[in-house]
Amino acid sequence: MNTSLRRPLATTAVLAIAATALTACSSAEAEEPADTAEGLTPLSLTLSWVTQAEYAGFYVADKKGYYEEEGIDIEIRPGGPDVSPFQLLAAGQTDIALGGYGQQLAAVEAGADLVTIAPAFERGAGRLVYFADRPELADPANWAGTKVSLWGGWQATFAATASKYDVDLADIEISNQSFDMTNFCQEGVDLADAMVYNEWAQAIAGCGGRELALIDYNELGTAVMEQNLVVDGAWLEENPELVEGFLRASMRGWLDVRDDPQLGVDTTLELGPALPEKFQTWQMNEINKLIWPSSAGLFTVPEEEWDRNEDLLVQFEVIAGKPVREDVVDMSFRDKVAAELEAEGADLIGADFEPMVIDPYTYFQD
Repeated sequence: MNTSLRRPLATTAVLAIAATALTACSSAEAEEPADTAEGLTPLSLTLSWVTQAEYAGFYVADKKGYYEEEGIDIEIRPGGPDVSPFQLLAAGQTDIALGGYGQQLAAVEAGADLVTIAPAFERGAGRLVYFADRPELADPANWAGTKVSLWGGWQATFAATASKYDVDLADIEISNQSFDMTNFCQEGVDLADAMVYNEWAQAIAGCGGRELALIDYNELGTAVMEQNLVVDGAWLEENPELVEGFLRASMRGWLDVRDDPQLGVDTTLELGPALPEKFQTWQMNEINKLIWPSSAGLFTVPEEEWDRNEDLLVQFEVIAGKPVREDVVDMSFRDKVAAELEAEGADLIGADFEPMVIDPYTYFQD
């Protein structure tokens, strides 16, 4: 079994994080956040991608004044292909960044002092899409001899799944996936990376009405945490009340879009009026399903998920070794806020959550 294939995380981006972290450490001590003219404390959140309903809970919290109620003047900055949230965080150019646990731990090993304060989504959105008339592909044990396209030409989730089903990666022809699903729809590959709230819909729209199917890494036990809220460790020690206020406001926003997803869509469209409403509605629904119902509560995951993620990341050399958990994760702020919200009657589990029922094959035809 070949498990030596490694995602190239010792890349320019990770090395840049290390360099900026060292630069930040060698500079003067960070100044306390300056109050704005309105008496609010400025706070910046850099997202992992561009403006879209994936982040609707944060947008709604801002629109409804939840951050302002906490004394925060929030600036929500979009990410994108040329934005490295963790690099900005290590350089002191953003206060909070949204990104994957594996990316965070790789940056920590490169010298950055980054701490997760909460996972935004409980479930991973990564999937593999295939044509439904190839049902044998649903069983990873049958992947030998297939052609697969993955972002960056490698994904820890895919490698972990192949390993779990005793399939040698050397027996799979793996290629780098482009930003669209054209190659998959033209049957250039058998399986392709797809986020359930994005490329899955692209494939449905672009594959001429052919029936497709998904492989869900969550169901296979090989998903990873993709969207964690991460801060600089020293900044966290200096700003505990600011962190609590941010988490309280953000959690209220996500509770609102669970109960009123159209509010999330409308608020997203106000920020990005050129975005297609149907696609944002689809995305809002899929994002809610990544959060609700929550097995442990909003903005957290079951304890065993941390160990499972770390073990997977070590096994496939995304990181060299398991971290000291308390050095890279501090859930105490989230837990305090969650207890306060629950005491006020907030439902952080959402056991009765029911997503919208959308048939993508007809929904995107109009």
